Amino acid sequence: MSIELPEAHILAKQMNAELLGKQIQTSQLQNYEKLQRIGFVNRDISAFTLLNGGKIESVLSRGNVIRVKLDNGSNLILSPEYGGKVLYHSKEKIAPAKVHLRLCFTDNTTLTVALAGMGVIQALKDSELENSYVYKRDFSTTVSPTDATEFTFERFSKGLSGKNVNIKAALVGKGAVVVGLSNSAFQDIIYRAGIHPKRKASSLTESEQHALYDATKLVINERINSGGKDQFTDLYGKQGNYTPQMGPNMRDKTCKKCGAKIGMLSLGGGQTYYCATCQK
Repeated sequence: MSIELPEAHILAKQMNAELLGKQIQTSQLQNYEKLQRIGFVNRDISAFTLLNGGKIESVLSRGNVIRVKLDNGSNLILSPEYGGKVLYHSKEKIAPAKVHLRLCFTDNTTLTVALAGMGVIQALKDSELENSYVYKRDFSTTVSPTDATEFTFERFSKGLSGKNVNIKAALVGKGAVVVGLSNSAFQDIIYRAGIHPKRKASSLTESEQHALYDATKLVINERINSGGKDQFTDLYGKQGNYTPQMGPNMRDKTCKKCGAKIGMLSLGGGQTYYCATCQK
């Protein structure tokens, strides 16, 4: 499954705790050619030698992107948005052979990144970060739902009121009022809030905005506290426990709130599942 905002948050927190201060001995790319052709890996792979010898200063996530900052002015940018595994391997464990990136540390531990579909793996100098589309997109001024200081009801409400577009466009993708929400989170959030997927953001009442704001915080926090979605594996290979209340998993099922049959419509380039009775 894709690694979205809650899962990126989990990985970054674990990586920061486990990798801080470790020195990279070698970095190795494998099976990267397809990703490179579509711009998801550096055109010049010698850029990854920038990582060698650097010590990890911090690991941060914002939206779906993870930034690993090194003390030598270089960075590793990861965004496995279409699926993948980022795994830490201790001295006693053997790292998998088929990966896209392998970082070996001087203490004989290893970090591997294996993408299931498309995704970004970039080595960049500090001065080059703004050249990365995913970094500019997510490490931006757009409000993050995981930041309690930024994500206030007042900012959220103001952003929604100015959006004369359907609610999905207001919450997901370019131009959204928040960063990092995916189609999966979107379906779960509007179901919890009782809002129909075809509603326009500007049509929401203040009480509906409050419901949407609360549902956004609830879904994100539940996913993080549950270790991510149930198809996600964390840095140590542990599977998440979060199952969405609404989404493809509800195909051909009935609403757990009212018993009505779950519907489906195409919206914003993807399928959206919803309850026509509970969501207005």
